[in-house]
Amino acid sequence: MAALSKKLLRSLPTLTEVVSVPLAAPPALPAAPATPSVSPAALEEALIERVLQRLEPTLQAQVQKVVADALQEQMKELAPRIRQRVDNAVRKAVSQALAAETGAPPPPAA
Repeated sequence: MAALSKKLLRSLPTLTEVVSVPLAAPPALPAAPATPSVSPAALEEALIERVLQRLEPTLQAQVQKVVADALQEQMKELAPRIRQRVDNAVRKAVSQALAAETGAPPPPAA
């Protein structure tokens, strides 16, 4: 990403000299038309887009928190089962290793 930023900065034009421009009166703005040239549907779409852009960071944070909380709850429920399975696997491996060292037959699987 840093490489992209450097590449972008190299491609941007830079100001090499200062130009003074005499201040003049700004051009007169044309009179506003009596009827808007933009349809109400386009205005509504633009408004929705602006609202969504403004809400996106807040919604992103809230969704992230909700998902994290749900995952935490699932892990609380899953942890004892994982612990039990790991315990069983370790006990089985230790029993097999002891049986192999002592020459005794391994205990039956539970």
